[in-house]
Amino acid sequence: MRKVIYTTGLIAAMTAFSSCKKYLDIVPVGRVVPTTVDDFRKELDAAYLITTLDKGLASYRGDEIKMNESRSGDVNQLKPNYFWNENSGTVTSTYNWRANYEQIFYANHIIDAVGGASEGSQEQKNQLAGEAFFIRAYAHFNLVNLYGKPYNEATAAIDKAVPVITKVDLEKAGPRNTVKETFDQIIADIEAGQALINVEQFETITSFRFTKLAGQAFAARVYLYTHQWEKSLANAKAVLEKKSTLIDFNKSTSLPTMYNSPESIQAFEQAYSTTAFQGALVSDQLYAMYNPTGDLRLKIFYGKDSKQNNIILKTSGNNNFRQSFRVAEMYLIAAEAAAHLNQEDQARNYLNELKKNRLTPVFYQAEVIRLSTLSGNDLQKEIQDERFRELAFEGHRWFDLRRTTQPQIVHSIKGQTGTLQAGDPRYTIRIPSDAIANNPALAD
Repeated sequence: MRKVIYTTGLIAAMTAFSSCKKYLDIVPVGRVVPTTVDDFRKELDAAYLITTLDKGLASYRGDEIKMNESRSGDVNQLKPNYFWNENSGTVTSTYNWRANYEQIFYANHIIDAVGGASEGSQEQKNQLAGEAFFIRAYAHFNLVNLYGKPYNEATAAIDKAVPVITKVDLEKAGPRNTVKETFDQIIADIEAGQALINVEQFETITSFRFTKLAGQAFAARVYLYTHQWEKSLANAKAVLEKKSTLIDFNKSTSLPTMYNSPESIQAFEQAYSTTAFQGALVSDQLYAMYNPTGDLRLKIFYGKDSKQNNIILKTSGNNNFRQSFRVAEMYLIAAEAAAHLNQEDQARNYLNELKKNRLTPVFYQAEVIRLSTLSGNDLQKEIQDERFRELAFEGHRWFDLRRTTQPQIVHSIKGQTGTLQAGDPRYTIRIPSDAIANNPALAD
């Protein structure tokens, strides 16, 4: 029943978005200008409904996917991504550079104009502005992790990333900002959003919107990526103090990746298009990461098709699997940050709490003993391995590979083999050629 309600709700929201397309002609054209708080809410929801599907495509570059050779049409579209050559000029599924900046455009207009809205309280205006700051930060965060080099304190001030856009200016074709400049703006927007946002929780049907809790979860992730361990841990703890529920797979087979899961913090992004999802099987490397008898995720997250291929059950290419932040990620962020702060007992506690809800009791007890022997780099590796197992196919793995070890990856399909070397420059995706054609300043 809830699935039907959510789909109906999205159709209603899409309909509202269709009637809201006039808002694409914001002030510069001047056809229709939002004036009331309700107008601005519709405009903001239109920004939420923009779908990029970039993280699903990026997952083809990593080590969680083995391409489904039986789907030749999908293979032809996705193979350039699989072989780290998206700008090959062949027919290919491409990244949606434009959609990210459309979200930023909406956010910029609301940040600039919502203060003058009529027929609404200051609290409502603050909430809208706070959400807009978070949307702008989130779009820039995704862009910098696709097209900028991974964050490195020593080089971030010179490494090129993406244009940072904070004003509505349809004429300006900005050059690329640095990785540091981009993350500085992301963090400034998160802080601005946290100061304004005041809604603790929306109804499930509108759980794609940013709330105070989702804002803290986002902060925890960004501070993790920028190695600000204390701030990352503090924000993750703050989230878990308010919401710490994990589904116990010993008692339930419910997927934690559904929009209405008790683990969901914000159901914003959809990672996969239908094409990208149907072209994906579970890689042998990932499948082997799960203990075959003790890890309950193996049967809940995955299944077998008629050819005994390992297929994905934990997500798909439809709206029911919209997910940006969930509780399990907060345990993993807290564990990683704590380990970097040499709070290793605390890091193990966070890992054990997650494992207790994912493993059989017997295997869990064995894991507690094994984890007690790990420290330093071995503990960090275990945390990354657990992120691989728990967060696979949710848009995290490619970003995790980039920001950690950047290992060698070998992909093969239909007799063709390609290799991404350790530390390969192709761990940073080239800006799409059509974006460069529209703005030559991006070629730097």
